[in-house]
Amino acid sequence: MSRVRTRFAIGLFALAAVGLTALAAPVLGLLGTESIVMFPAAEPHPRVAAVFLSGDMGFHFGMGEKVAAAVAAKGVPVVGVASPVVFATHRTRAEADAVVAGAVRLALTRTGASRVVLMGQSYGADILATTAPDLPPDLRARVLAIDLTVPAHDVYFRADPVGLAYLGKPDAHPLLAMRGVDWAPVVCVYGLEEKGSLCPSLAGRARVIGLSGDHYLGHDAPRLIATTLRALHEVAPEAGLQP
Repeated sequence: MSRVRTRFAIGLFALAAVGLTALAAPVLGLLGTESIVMFPAAEPHPRVAAVFLSGDMGFHFGMGEKVAAAVAAKGVPVVGVASPVVFATHRTRAEADAVVAGAVRLALTRTGASRVVLMGQSYGADILATTAPDLPPDLRARVLAIDLTVPAHDVYFRADPVGLAYLGKPDAHPLLAMRGVDWAPVVCVYGLEEKGSLCPSLAGRARVIGLSGDHYLGHDAPRLIATTLRALHEVAPEAGLQP
């Protein structure tokens, strides 16, 4: 089932159950109020850090928090960008670019690492796929790998956990730009049953991995963690993310 159809069905149920509160959740801060969530690692002087853009439900729901914590447990500190906070209102393309570039710089300065792994899940993967190709050269040189989990073809610059905002005209289509990324390896994980995924279109340019299930991958966090760590270790062993 496509993300739009799935989210629309969820949206109808949510609106019937809790009215318009869910639609306004990002603006009201119901999905968190902190734009940056740190997942520290035990390693005091890490060589590598990660930037993780969450889905539109933030780090309090879904598998994003578990994946970020698993990466930190491998000695790679994670700077988490809470998408429903940062994209609570509609952003411009320039603002979206600035969010990701700023997160990379923050990860480098706050952790002392010299290289970064860029990671995004669902809505966060959409934003990352859109903005990463246009990172400035000095930041591109710091990127070890780009990891996208269930990204979509259509991208919107406002996070909406209900999904109604995703029924309008998309703000971006990242396919062509992502296919042109040759300065860092790309991993793309998607559900074999989901429609509208960006991943199959990146075959030949990215390490594309299809897992059983739809956009939510069966909510199987251990499987997603194992898949992600294994793929990143294969494409960027220097990151130290051994499965």
